[in-house]
Amino acid sequence: MSERVRIQKALADAGVASRRRAEQLVIEGHVTVNEESAGVGQLVDPAHDRLAVDGVLVGAAQRRLYLALAKPRGVTSTVSDRHAAQTVLDLVPDTMRERAARLFPVGRLDRDSEGLLLLTNDGDWAQRLLHPRHGVEREYAVGIERSLTAGERRVLERGVTVEEGVARLSDMRPATAADLRSLEALVGSEARSLTWCRVTLRQGMKRQIRRMFGAAGVPVRRLVRVRFGTLRLTGMRLGDVRELSAAERRDLEALSDTAVAAGRDLVVTIDGPGGSGKSTVGMRAAAELGYRFCDTGVLYRGLTWLAVDRGVDLDDSAALVELVAQIRLEPDEHDRYVRLVVDGRDVTSELHTAAVDREVSRVSRQPPVRAALLRIQRALAEQGRIMMAGRDIGTIVLPDADVKLYLEVSVEERARRRATERGLADDARALAQIQEELRRRDEIDSSRETAPLRVPEDATIVNTDGRTLEETVTRVVAIVRELADDRGSR
Repeated sequence: MSERVRIQKALADAGVASRRRAEQLVIEGHVTVNEESAGVGQLVDPAHDRLAVDGVLVGAAQRRLYLALAKPRGVTSTVSDRHAAQTVLDLVPDTMRERAARLFPVGRLDRDSEGLLLLTNDGDWAQRLLHPRHGVEREYAVGIERSLTAGERRVLERGVTVEEGVARLSDMRPATAADLRSLEALVGSEARSLTWCRVTLRQGMKRQIRRMFGAAGVPVRRLVRVRFGTLRLTGMRLGDVRELSAAERRDLEALSDTAVAAGRDLVVTIDGPGGSGKSTVGMRAAAELGYRFCDTGVLYRGLTWLAVDRGVDLDDSAALVELVAQIRLEPDEHDRYVRLVVDGRDVTSELHTAAVDREVSRVSRQPPVRAALLRIQRALAEQGRIMMAGRDIGTIVLPDADVKLYLEVSVEERARRRATERGLADDARALAQIQEELRRRDEIDSSRETAPLRVPEDATIVNTDGRTLEETVTRVVAIVRELADDRGSR
């Protein structure tokens, strides 16, 4: 009997790309199933369905290949880039490339960075190494012009707030004499002209080290990845490529196995229609569990508020995307990402007005806007131990979350709750207007082409009609604890 799997997995198994990249290909409309456009999360039968990417049929699962590459500067970490003079695939010998139809990097090193990079055609393997909750370490040698001052070191040790959240280093130390000898052998005599430190990351934000050092006022002159998990950059020169041994693969896999078995730092998604109490329930449950919390709706509300405030056309996707860089989601003192800051000003109190309620769906249904905010949301979930609430968190933003919840509640109950929040519980006309606004937003959210509101296939549905807030929170906490205990006992 054939097995049906999510399309992202089928594409990854066939060596098309990692699951994350395969998902993006689906979102961008490059993928078809039986000559029809594919949807994210769609179940397919790889043995019988006709999968194609840009019209090219996808074959069955390939023989797996796992490579280590010592990337030089100036080489792009992409499968293909018409603007790049050279990509990492250009460094792979033909004899190796012939064994795998499609190879892709496990993560990336930016064009100006160098060092250890993994390549494979095994999407599941890549996903296990990259998944934020596994926290697989990457170690870097960072070349700067002078030693760090005490103040600069404090900035880096404390962490730097960026648009995706708080960027943190797992470890930082000065390079040893042995480190410097290894670096000189790898990058040449220039190593002696720089001051080097060793930095370890568990997060994976884009250009994280360069951005953090830049925020501290210390430009990075050279950046070399020297370790990925248990694998070190030893015995290789820049440009070298070799196949991983079976023992090296097992050691890397063991890191993610240990993290999954031992960790209780789960990623929890809470989806549901507008006014279902996702934020209130999630905030209370996260506090009881000791988790971080993020209300992703604040991002969309903040962007809507800013667009209205600046007089930007709410149907102009390009103009809206340009505004994204001006909003910042920040944690409060309880590690809840519910504050929105614009140009240093906290505008959170201005986001839950009737005007924003009316227009937020108009903004959030636009694919370029959702794509621009997607990276911020995923970066927040990188370290695990977080609850994220929204309308497409379990289906699109975090499809591989550990726990997926969906709050189900009637529109009448949602309208009553929202009216009470606004002090309008006794105003029948206002109550009717709120109810109509919720119905309209439900229709827009459920029918939009990009990331429509729907129940994640593997979600636990929690019906909150007739339940008090405390009862709903108790139920959510119990579900999360049960799975956490189950993971910890394996």
